Amino acid sequence: MAIAVLVGVLALTGRGDQEVSVADSGAVGDGVTDDGAALQQALDAAPEGGTLVLPAGATYLYSQVLTVDTPGLTIEGTGATLQAADETASALKVVADDVTVTGLTLTTPTITQRWDPFESTMVWVAADSAVLRDVHVLGAGGAGIAVTDGAGEFVLDHVTVTDSRADGIHITDQAHDGQVISPVTTGTGDDGVAVVSYVKDGGPSERITIESPTVNGTTWGRGVSVVGGNDITYRDVTVRDTDAAGIYVGSEGDPYFTYPSVGVLVEGGTVTGANTNADKDHGAVLVYAGNADTTTSDVTVRGLTIAGTRADSPWDVGVLADPAAGVERVTFEGFRMSDGATAPFYTNEPAAVRLAGLEDDGTAVPDQGGW
Repeated sequence: MAIAVLVGVLALTGRGDQEVSVADSGAVGDGVTDDGAALQQALDAAPEGGTLVLPAGATYLYSQVLTVDTPGLTIEGTGATLQAADETASALKVVADDVTVTGLTLTTPTITQRWDPFESTMVWVAADSAVLRDVHVLGAGGAGIAVTDGAGEFVLDHVTVTDSRADGIHITDQAHDGQVISPVTTGTGDDGVAVVSYVKDGGPSERITIESPTVNGTTWGRGVSVVGGNDITYRDVTVRDTDAAGIYVGSEGDPYFTYPSVGVLVEGGTVTGANTNADKDHGAVLVYAGNADTTTSDVTVRGLTIAGTRADSPWDVGVLADPAAGVERVTFEGFRMSDGATAPFYTNEPAAVRLAGLEDDGTAVPDQGGW
């Protein structure tokens, strides 16, 4: 009797494991018809806790931001493609909690410039407990994937971003307690994978782990970065052919004004061909304190193999602090550097840095520091 009543309630409320198709709302998927209104209708009509399916092989053209505000919804892409017709309104925006998006490709074929508003991002997560799995972005006027608005407990699992004009993956605005697993970015217009915390947003991003990221080149910006944030971890990084630093940690002043980076660990991996831009003196790894009256501290980078840093970079590994900004307890351990800059290491804050077990072209770099 109780089970029968429960089944009846689920039927009346539309909750449960119900599966519906975007075709039920009139989406055509021929890559020519503007399906934006039909897709939004399908998203609005999908049952809470249910599954919305995009049939395999279909391409859905759309010219508006698509908003997901049904809690617990799973969007099953099955290999289908969402194709943005408007580079300024390309976002699939997740504003409901517990949403999963899987097996979906999103693309913006025509991009004329970099756009700053998040509406030009391809996937915009602004709610808790979102999961993006096997999601692929091909072209974006802004970031490929953005996590904002204090989103927590998120998972980005085997996502890829190619040819975004801004960061490939941009985690910001007090996002917290997230996991990013085996992301791949290629040819991004800014950092490949970035955790960024602007003072204007009222608090830092915190407790985020990025496992096995691969950054295949940037046309501007760094490979993996923490530009303000607390308790951020990168493990097993693969970074190659970056415009600026392969790994970048710290804070920035005008015009960005970020929080400091505190409690950052980068552990294991390779950085190859870093700092190709001769107008930027970053080297392969840079810790930089640039925002006045903040202190970047407790940064550990260890177990890296670094090769092929631009030869006229001033160093392979550097720690710099502007006069009014602070840096404390930066540790570099177990690096193997080769075929790079003339100087393996430089800092203007020697009391803040500890070196242990670094090797440059087969020669040990003297250990130093401690606190």
